[in-house]
Amino acid sequence: MKKLMLMVSAIAAGFTSVAQADISISGSAGLGYVSGTTNVSDVYTGGAISFALSSTLDNGVTVSTSAGIRMDTNDTKTTGTANATYGLATGFTAITFAGGNNSVTWGMDVGLAGEGSGSVGGVASDLVDEGGYARDYSAGLTQDSGGGVSFSTTLGEAALSLSYIVQTPSQLESSNEIRMGDSADTTMTGISVSMPMGALALTAGYANVENTDTQVGASIAYAVGGGTLTVGYTDVDNNSGSDESAWGATYSTALGSATLKVGVNTAKVGSNTGTLTEAQISQSLGGGASLYAEIQTSSDTTGSSTTDGTNLAVGTKYAF
Repeated sequence: MKKLMLMVSAIAAGFTSVAQADISISGSAGLGYVSGTTNVSDVYTGGAISFALSSTLDNGVTVSTSAGIRMDTNDTKTTGTANATYGLATGFTAITFAGGNNSVTWGMDVGLAGEGSGSVGGVASDLVDEGGYARDYSAGLTQDSGGGVSFSTTLGEAALSLSYIVQTPSQLESSNEIRMGDSADTTMTGISVSMPMGALALTAGYANVENTDTQVGASIAYAVGGGTLTVGYTDVDNNSGSDESAWGATYSTALGSATLKVGVNTAKVGSNTGTLTEAQISQSLGGGASLYAEIQTSSDTTGSSTTDGTNLAVGTKYAF
């Protein structure tokens, strides 16, 4: 990471003067190979450059935001032409104010607290998904972020997050505005809490998408056998008569200087089930470089040959 320290001093009417601005720049790149269904055997490349901007005011409050340009190994190009533009500009969609143990984030892309609570089992990267095989049934909310505000704090050893979303991504305006008080918009609320409990670490959450979904879930992590075992359960009421639930487990351990992760997640949607099993081993090469290999197997009660199967991926990552 290259870090540029910019010392600036300015006074804006009605605001406290800025004491110091900090702009951090980092980059990454990746190359990967994926195989899966009969017609899938592909090589993917990607990379990103990220900017993190922050400034500490004279009153001790830190104001921060971020932006970047990225192209993940599984991103879709913006057009279907041979000369398509692949880069995706990101960021400047939220601003955070932090002081002491508290922080408040307001913006167009605020995460819904409690979303995904109890969802355990995914240990592989998104790249392996490109193999083509995928389960038909999984448990989760239809939305996970939007325009609104979130608040985070600590209470003793517990970490607490709250969020209130006033517009889902599909309802956001074309400009950088968040419309308030429109009864036609879907609001979302969420809460999550995590805390140590002796040898255990507990995480629990609740999230609600207005008139659509409600998710409740929890997970427990425990150090065992030289690694960490995490078990979780989530339940989703989607008001459609085919409620969803899932249980999952992951185990992570070190094999010499390498890291091994194994996970399984079984979801039930109505009377149907879908299971996803993943494993990944990664090895640091030093200097910000690493190698990884992963496998993903999906299966459903429907037994579809077009979705049930195994994806394989190998790749390398570089951090700059």
